[in-house]
Amino acid sequence: MRQALFFLRLLVLLCFLPGLASAQTSYYKPNWTLFSPEQDVQMGQQAEQQELKQLPILHDPAAENYITQLGQKLASHMPGPKFPFSFHIVNQKDINAFALPGGPIFVNLGAICAAKNEAQLAGVMAHEESHVAQRHSSSMLSKKQAASVPLSILGGLFGSGTGRLLNLGAQLAVGSVFLKYSRDMESQADALGAQVMSDSGYDPRQMAQFFETLEAQGGGGSVQFLSDHPNPGNRTAAIEKEIPTLGPHPPYQDDSPAFDRIHSDLCNGSVPKKLASGAAAGVQQVTVGGVAMAVPPGWQVYGDQTSQLTLAPANGISGSGDQTQVVRGAIVSTFQGSLDALIGQLRQGNPQLRPLAGTSSSPNVAGTTASAIQLSNQTPQNSAETDWLVLLPRPGADSVYWVFVAPSAEFRRDQTTFEGILRSAKAVR
Repeated sequence: MRQALFFLRLLVLLCFLPGLASAQTSYYKPNWTLFSPEQDVQMGQQAEQQELKQLPILHDPAAENYITQLGQKLASHMPGPKFPFSFHIVNQKDINAFALPGGPIFVNLGAICAAKNEAQLAGVMAHEESHVAQRHSSSMLSKKQAASVPLSILGGLFGSGTGRLLNLGAQLAVGSVFLKYSRDMESQADALGAQVMSDSGYDPRQMAQFFETLEAQGGGGSVQFLSDHPNPGNRTAAIEKEIPTLGPHPPYQDDSPAFDRIHSDLCNGSVPKKLASGAAAGVQQVTVGGVAMAVPPGWQVYGDQTSQLTLAPANGISGSGDQTQVVRGAIVSTFQGSLDALIGQLRQGNPQLRPLAGTSSSPNVAGTTASAIQLSNQTPQNSAETDWLVLLPRPGADSVYWVFVAPSAEFRRDQTTFEGILRSAKAVR
C-alpha cells in the first residue's frame, strides 16, 4: 500500500513538473523550422560577415563593451538553446535594429539615441534576441525553401551540407529574409522579450513605451524599425496583460550610469554626434592593409582601418539595416587571392555582378602594378550601377582592393575622384 501511494504521489508530481517548468518559459514557443540550432548559428555567422562588410559599423570600445554587456545580461535569461549572441552598433541615425539567425544582433546608433533610458534600449534588444530564440528567421527561410523545393529532396538539402548552409547564410544577408516578420511573430517577440526584461530587472512597460514613441513619430524615414517590425496592435495593453503572469523578478531599475555615459557621449538629442559630424570628421588620410590614401573633401569614413573601410560622400550611403548600400563611393579592404577569386567572392553577395568586356587594365598604384576591371551591377531598385575593382598585391601580406561604386550614368564623372584616391595611395609598411 505504501509503495502504491509513493508511486501515485510521484505520478502526480511528474504531471505538475511540466507546468512548473513552463511557468518560467510560458512565452517560449519556437517556430517550426527545418534547421537545427547549430545550423541557425552557421547561417547567421555567414550572414553576419556579409553585413559587417556592407554596414558602417561604429568601432567605439566603450560603446561596444556596453552594448555587449547589456545584450549578454538579457541573453542569460533567454530560454531555449544557448545561442552565441554577438552585438554590433551600426553608425546610422535611422531608428532600427535587426537580428540574424543564431545570435548576431545589430542596433543602429539612432535607436540608442532614441531610447530615453536603459530599460527602453533593453526592450529593443530583448525583442531582437527573442526573434533569435523563437527561431523566426530560420522558420521563414524554411517555409520559403519548402515552397520552392520538392518535398522529396528537402531532407538532402537541409541535412548536412555545410556549403549549402553557408550559401543560404549569404542569401539571408542579401535577401533580407530575416526582416520580414509577421504580426504574429512580432507578438511572440514582444511577449518573450517582456518576460526576459522582467527576469533581468527591467520594467517591460518600457519596451511598449519605446515602440509607442516610434509610432508617434509617424513612421517617417528615420523609423525603419516600424516597417521591418509591423506593430501587432495594442502593444501596451498586451504587455500590461502579460505582466501578472511573468512571475518573481528582481526590483525593476530603468536606468544606469553606464547608459547615461554612453548616451551622453554618442548622442545629441536624437541624432548621433559621430554620424552628424561625419564618421571620421577631420580625417584627411586613412590606412588599410599597409596602404595609406587621401579621403576626398567632404567624404565620410565608416568602418575599421584594421579590416575594411567605406569612403563615401554625404549622399553615398542609402537605406538602413540589411538594405544599406553604397550608391557612390569606395569600399577598401584586403584579400588573399587573384582578381578572379575576388570577383567570385563579391558575387556571393551580389549575384548580378558581371565583368565588362574590354575594361581590364593594369594601373600603377603606390609604385606597384595593380589589376583592375569594371563590372556591371544591378541595385535593389533595379537601376544600373558600375563598379571599378582594383586589386593591389602587397609583398608578404594580403592584397589591398578597392571597389569604386557609382550609378552607371555618372560613372565617368566620378571616375576622376576615384583615380585621385588611387594616385594618393602610398605604402606605409
